[in-house]
Amino acid sequence: MMKGFLLLLLSTVLFSCNQNDKGSSTSVKKVGLNLEKINFKENPLEILKFKIDSNVNDDSYYVKKGYSMPFDYPVAYKLEAWNGKDSFYGKAYYSKIIDSIAYYQNIYFNRIAFLTHNNKTVAILADAEIKSDTVYNEFVKQLEKQFGKPTFSPQTTVDVFYEWSAKDRRLQIDYSKGVSMSMMSGKKTELKQTFNMQMLIFNRAEAAKIDSIQQKNYARTKEYKVMQGDFKLYKNDPQKNIILMDSILNEKFK
Repeated sequence: MMKGFLLLLLSTVLFSCNQNDKGSSTSVKKVGLNLEKINFKENPLEILKFKIDSNVNDDSYYVKKGYSMPFDYPVAYKLEAWNGKDSFYGKAYYSKIIDSIAYYQNIYFNRIAFLTHNNKTVAILADAEIKSDTVYNEFVKQLEKQFGKPTFSPQTTVDVFYEWSAKDRRLQIDYSKGVSMSMMSGKKTELKQTFNMQMLIFNRAEAAKIDSIQQKNYARTKEYKVMQGDFKLYKNDPQKNIILMDSILNEKFK
């Protein structure tokens, strides 16, 4: 009887330990920045610290010519002025590529970037390499459950981007396919298809201001100029928004 009790006690202890291991494993995976909890009060220099990759938007040619300085956004704003003398928008800080530096629900990202305007965070960009386009499609369904029907979605069979509008933010996702090459001495070169997803979370009020500036400039100059760069919202870009492009070409846009 005592032997049976000891076996039962041992089994219970082992089961309890296994459950704790699973719990600790889950918590380890989610040590990165939770993009779902973004409130635009984040300090990118504090979050990234020594993880900043200064090479992403540091073009020595533009710096030498005086078109922009390191971290300026958009890069070379003096050369390609989208808003006249006010074409400088803010600073963009990119992280180095680090596994699971951030996550949104069950998607883990290996690079994040912050865009600031007047020293306040207005947008966060995140990149992830996913296993397949099926993962992307499932993520679209998750976001539909969370935010409802997209406010901007694919307009052709080639496009794969979506945008949702929430109370204080606009959330945009897009993905692309690529190929990675692996070369090792004495071995055959291996080609592997990759699936890359990008998520942009933009403060809704600040995005509306950019949209308004672009529209007012068009009304004044009849030339629709977009603030170029990685933090571009597709809905405001005629190259992505074919309905907007059509209204501009046919002079219907106001």
